[in-house]
Amino acid sequence: MSDKLEELSQYIKNLSKMEYYDIEITDESPELFDSKIGGIPYWPSELVYPTNSEGKKLFLLAQINFEKEKVEYPLPTKGLLQFFIGDDIIMGVNYDDLTDQKNFRVIYHENIDYKINKESIKKLDIPDTKNAEFFPVMKESKISLNKGIDYANIGDFRFDNFFKLAYKNVYNIDLQKTEFCYKILSIEDKEKLEIKLENQKLFHKMLGYSRFTQEDPRYNKKYADYDTLLLQINSNGKNVVWGDVGIGNFFISKQSLLKKDFSKVLYNWDCA
Repeated sequence: MSDKLEELSQYIKNLSKMEYYDIEITDESPELFDSKIGGIPYWPSELVYPTNSEGKKLFLLAQINFEKEKVEYPLPTKGLLQFFIGDDIIMGVNYDDLTDQKNFRVIYHENIDYKINKESIKKLDIPDTKNAEFFPVMKESKISLNKGIDYANIGDFRFDNFFKLAYKNVYNIDLQKTEFCYKILSIEDKEKLEIKLENQKLFHKMLGYSRFTQEDPRYNKKYADYDTLLLQINSNGKNVVWGDVGIGNFFISKQSLLKKDFSKVLYNWDCA
């Protein structure tokens, strides 16, 4: 088996390759309209600010200003997208229903009012993440997006489909529905394959393939339509920590993304 792992991994890469945007967290202090993690968000005063189920204001996890980033289809090319989560011990997630936005929110501003300033934001008494008690972002930081190519990893719920097609090409054997990667490969070969498919930029991204410390929640059929990674923010030991060094993910269906409808989003974070 080991002698054909390189060929197998190359087939998987060819089958699964996808454009994505690597998110670089910089040491720069962001301005109000910049793409960033943490801090105080851009917010028009005429809009009702998002709150949790108890009426407490949510905190800004991240905002992406598409007008300042060089992004393409299927992402919007204008407007600003924001991700808010609760300042509580489970950081706004509902593990019984990962699409329940009572304690998190994804909000899209198609038109940005650049006349808004920090003074007007302060009058709205919007919480600053530096004052949060339970929150993954430890420091407000500017971010930038850079296009790259991503490949399916073993943790993704679609991986076994790619694996079976590649296995057929390499070994001329049709695997059965129940013959998954972990049943076919030895532990040693599985680890070698993971390394060959590994993208060194694993931390923060939009689109592409997500990472998990436990299991992809989309193995649950009720979440299978959430096929597009909208945002991944990973623990990096510097300015982001999810629980015990975990990963936070937001998923959306590609159809909803193209419609710029962010009312149906799956939010999950897990840790070891």
